[in-house]
Amino acid sequence: MISEPLDVSFVIEELENEEIQEGSLTDAKYIKLFSAYIYTNELCAAKFLWRRIPESIKTNPDLQKIWSIGNALWTKHYTQAFALIDCQWSDVLEPIMVAIKRRIQQDTLKLISMHYENIQLDKFQTLMGVDKEQAERIIESEGWTCTDGYVVPIAINEPEIGLSGSQEILDRLVTLSSFTSYIEN
Repeated sequence: MISEPLDVSFVIEELENEEIQEGSLTDAKYIKLFSAYIYTNELCAAKFLWRRIPESIKTNPDLQKIWSIGNALWTKHYTQAFALIDCQWSDVLEPIMVAIKRRIQQDTLKLISMHYENIQLDKFQTLMGVDKEQAERIIESEGWTCTDGYVVPIAINEPEIGLSGSQEILDRLVTLSSFTSYIEN
């Protein structure tokens, strides 16, 4: 259903380094970093970023909308997150919002395939944030079936994540926590 995920790790690393060196970023760069965190499902990092963004920048309407999406995802209110994502965005933010929605949908598909033998079509639509027609297209593209109002998923196999990826994440978290501790003290 969904194409290859974007690799935004270089954007995150570049903006994190710039924030550490400069002490803060511009509105546009905070929006970019916050969106990248949400796209990569690094909700803890997004939450800590929100805490360290200067109050004067938090008034940016786009940043507030992105924070609302992150907050909805943090609290697992996916229907609310989809509604927030589906609003009008600037030409710059529209592509990343589409990518975030697709990533959330792909994650949801994996969870459904792993944890459901069948699921009601209307519940599937709600979890995926789509209407009936879109749900039917997704079901068909995944090779799943829909009978008598129930979707019958097929498990999606995912490759194992190696330890090198975990170490990289751990290294970034240590750097960020050191920076956050420095800023707060």
